[in-house]
Amino acid sequence: MNRLALSLSLFALSLPGVAACGPKTSSAVDVAATVAAPPRDPNAWRATTPAPGLEKPYQPPAATRFVLSNGVPVFLVQQGDLPLVSVRLWMGVGREANPPGKAGLIAMTATMLDEGTKTRDSAAIAGDAALLGAELSISAGDESTVVALDALTGSTLGPSLDLMADVVLRPKLDKKDFARMQGDTLAAIQAASAEPNDTARRVFLGQLFGADHPYGTPGVGTTTSVTALRLADIKKAYAEYWHSGNAAFVVVGKVDEATAKAELESRFGSWKAGKSKRAEVAPPVAPMKLRVVFREQAGSVQSVVRVGTLAPSRTGDGYWREQVAVTLFGGMFSSRLNMALREEKGWSYGAYAGNSDSRDHGIFQARTSVQADKTAESLQVILDELAAQANRAPTDAELKLTRDSLTKSLPGNFESNAATAGAFLQLPGFGMPVDTWRSYSAHVNGVAIDAVAAASKQRLDTTHMLAVVVGPRTIEVDDGKGVKTTVDVVASLKAMGHEFVEVK
Repeated sequence: MNRLALSLSLFALSLPGVAACGPKTSSAVDVAATVAAPPRDPNAWRATTPAPGLEKPYQPPAATRFVLSNGVPVFLVQQGDLPLVSVRLWMGVGREANPPGKAGLIAMTATMLDEGTKTRDSAAIAGDAALLGAELSISAGDESTVVALDALTGSTLGPSLDLMADVVLRPKLDKKDFARMQGDTLAAIQAASAEPNDTARRVFLGQLFGADHPYGTPGVGTTTSVTALRLADIKKAYAEYWHSGNAAFVVVGKVDEATAKAELESRFGSWKAGKSKRAEVAPPVAPMKLRVVFREQAGSVQSVVRVGTLAPSRTGDGYWREQVAVTLFGGMFSSRLNMALREEKGWSYGAYAGNSDSRDHGIFQARTSVQADKTAESLQVILDELAAQANRAPTDAELKLTRDSLTKSLPGNFESNAATAGAFLQLPGFGMPVDTWRSYSAHVNGVAIDAVAAASKQRLDTTHMLAVVVGPRTIEVDDGKGVKTTVDVVASLKAMGHEFVEVK
């Protein structure tokens, strides 16, 4: 067939009523049905939720422990393929060592260390770290102080550790540096006082522990206490607490034990031990009845609400059952507290609760920020949810959801060297074994419903709660129709009928 004949044949096939030659493959009815069928939706598959894959078991890392010649313990976690290492020097000194009237001393001492050494000023310290591709920082926490070094392995690891050792072992503690850091600290305290969440934290600690207790004042101190500090106080605190007897290392990254031990030994092995140990703190007394404490934050459109009480220490009896109970109450997005205040009422962007991990006296605390005109109502919701959980055991589904929230978020603690190092600071901080994190899921999954119910009944009893509210005294509300009314926040809180205290 020539090209013209072929073209005519194809044209004829395209005309209505003209059938193709050859074997019959479909009827006219079939053709009509095909033409009339709607086009297939390419996104129809999205309507079907895919089946979950098999859950992969997760094994958290464990540490290897060795000791330097002077007795300083080192916890090593080998992980990662990149030439990176995170070194953490843990010092067992926190705000409990602040003398009466000198809150902020331990934090100020830590701040002073990287302001200059015998051979480097602060600019040289920062410049040397940058040239080495390292980061060096010091932070004082509630119960410890940590010197953090993130560095490269290989030829730069030794010089990076030299810098760390220089800061730790040979600080200059200069008068001019002290005056500057004292001024910076006072400015930071002043700036924080305008932040409602920081104000609520300070009021809560002061009311729960008392102003004379080391934990009753923020670690950074107050305007009065920091102003009273002198350079001689800094030097005394450094000499007393910064010694090898209060120290431990956590090392995480691509480094073997022989290398880690040799590098640390050559720089810290001759560090002498002192006599002082961690300061003892008096046991606080839990609130005997519900007390509402108000602190005015003029101009705020929200109220910060904190409700809490004392809780077990990290190593105390009942820690695990209380972790599960508190997580169910407010430790995840789908918790009872968040669902009530955010999802049902819509008065808050989020409400959470948890226990602090502490060596002595933990703190249970529920916290949120709410629209100011619903302050008293929001506080009542928190108290109602506390009472409800204290008097009602969780369902099987709630317990499973809570366990899963705790155990399946566990890998996030080890997603980087720095994160892993932070997690393993619990070992020297609380005297935990090297395989602490490997037993975490077993502890959580071993908590039964009756244990959660018992922990909730004991810890979430509103009788022993302290409630702190920081926000406006009054707030003007528009009903959406141009009619404005004034809500008296203080009057609403007083009308709840609990003991009420206003502080300045």
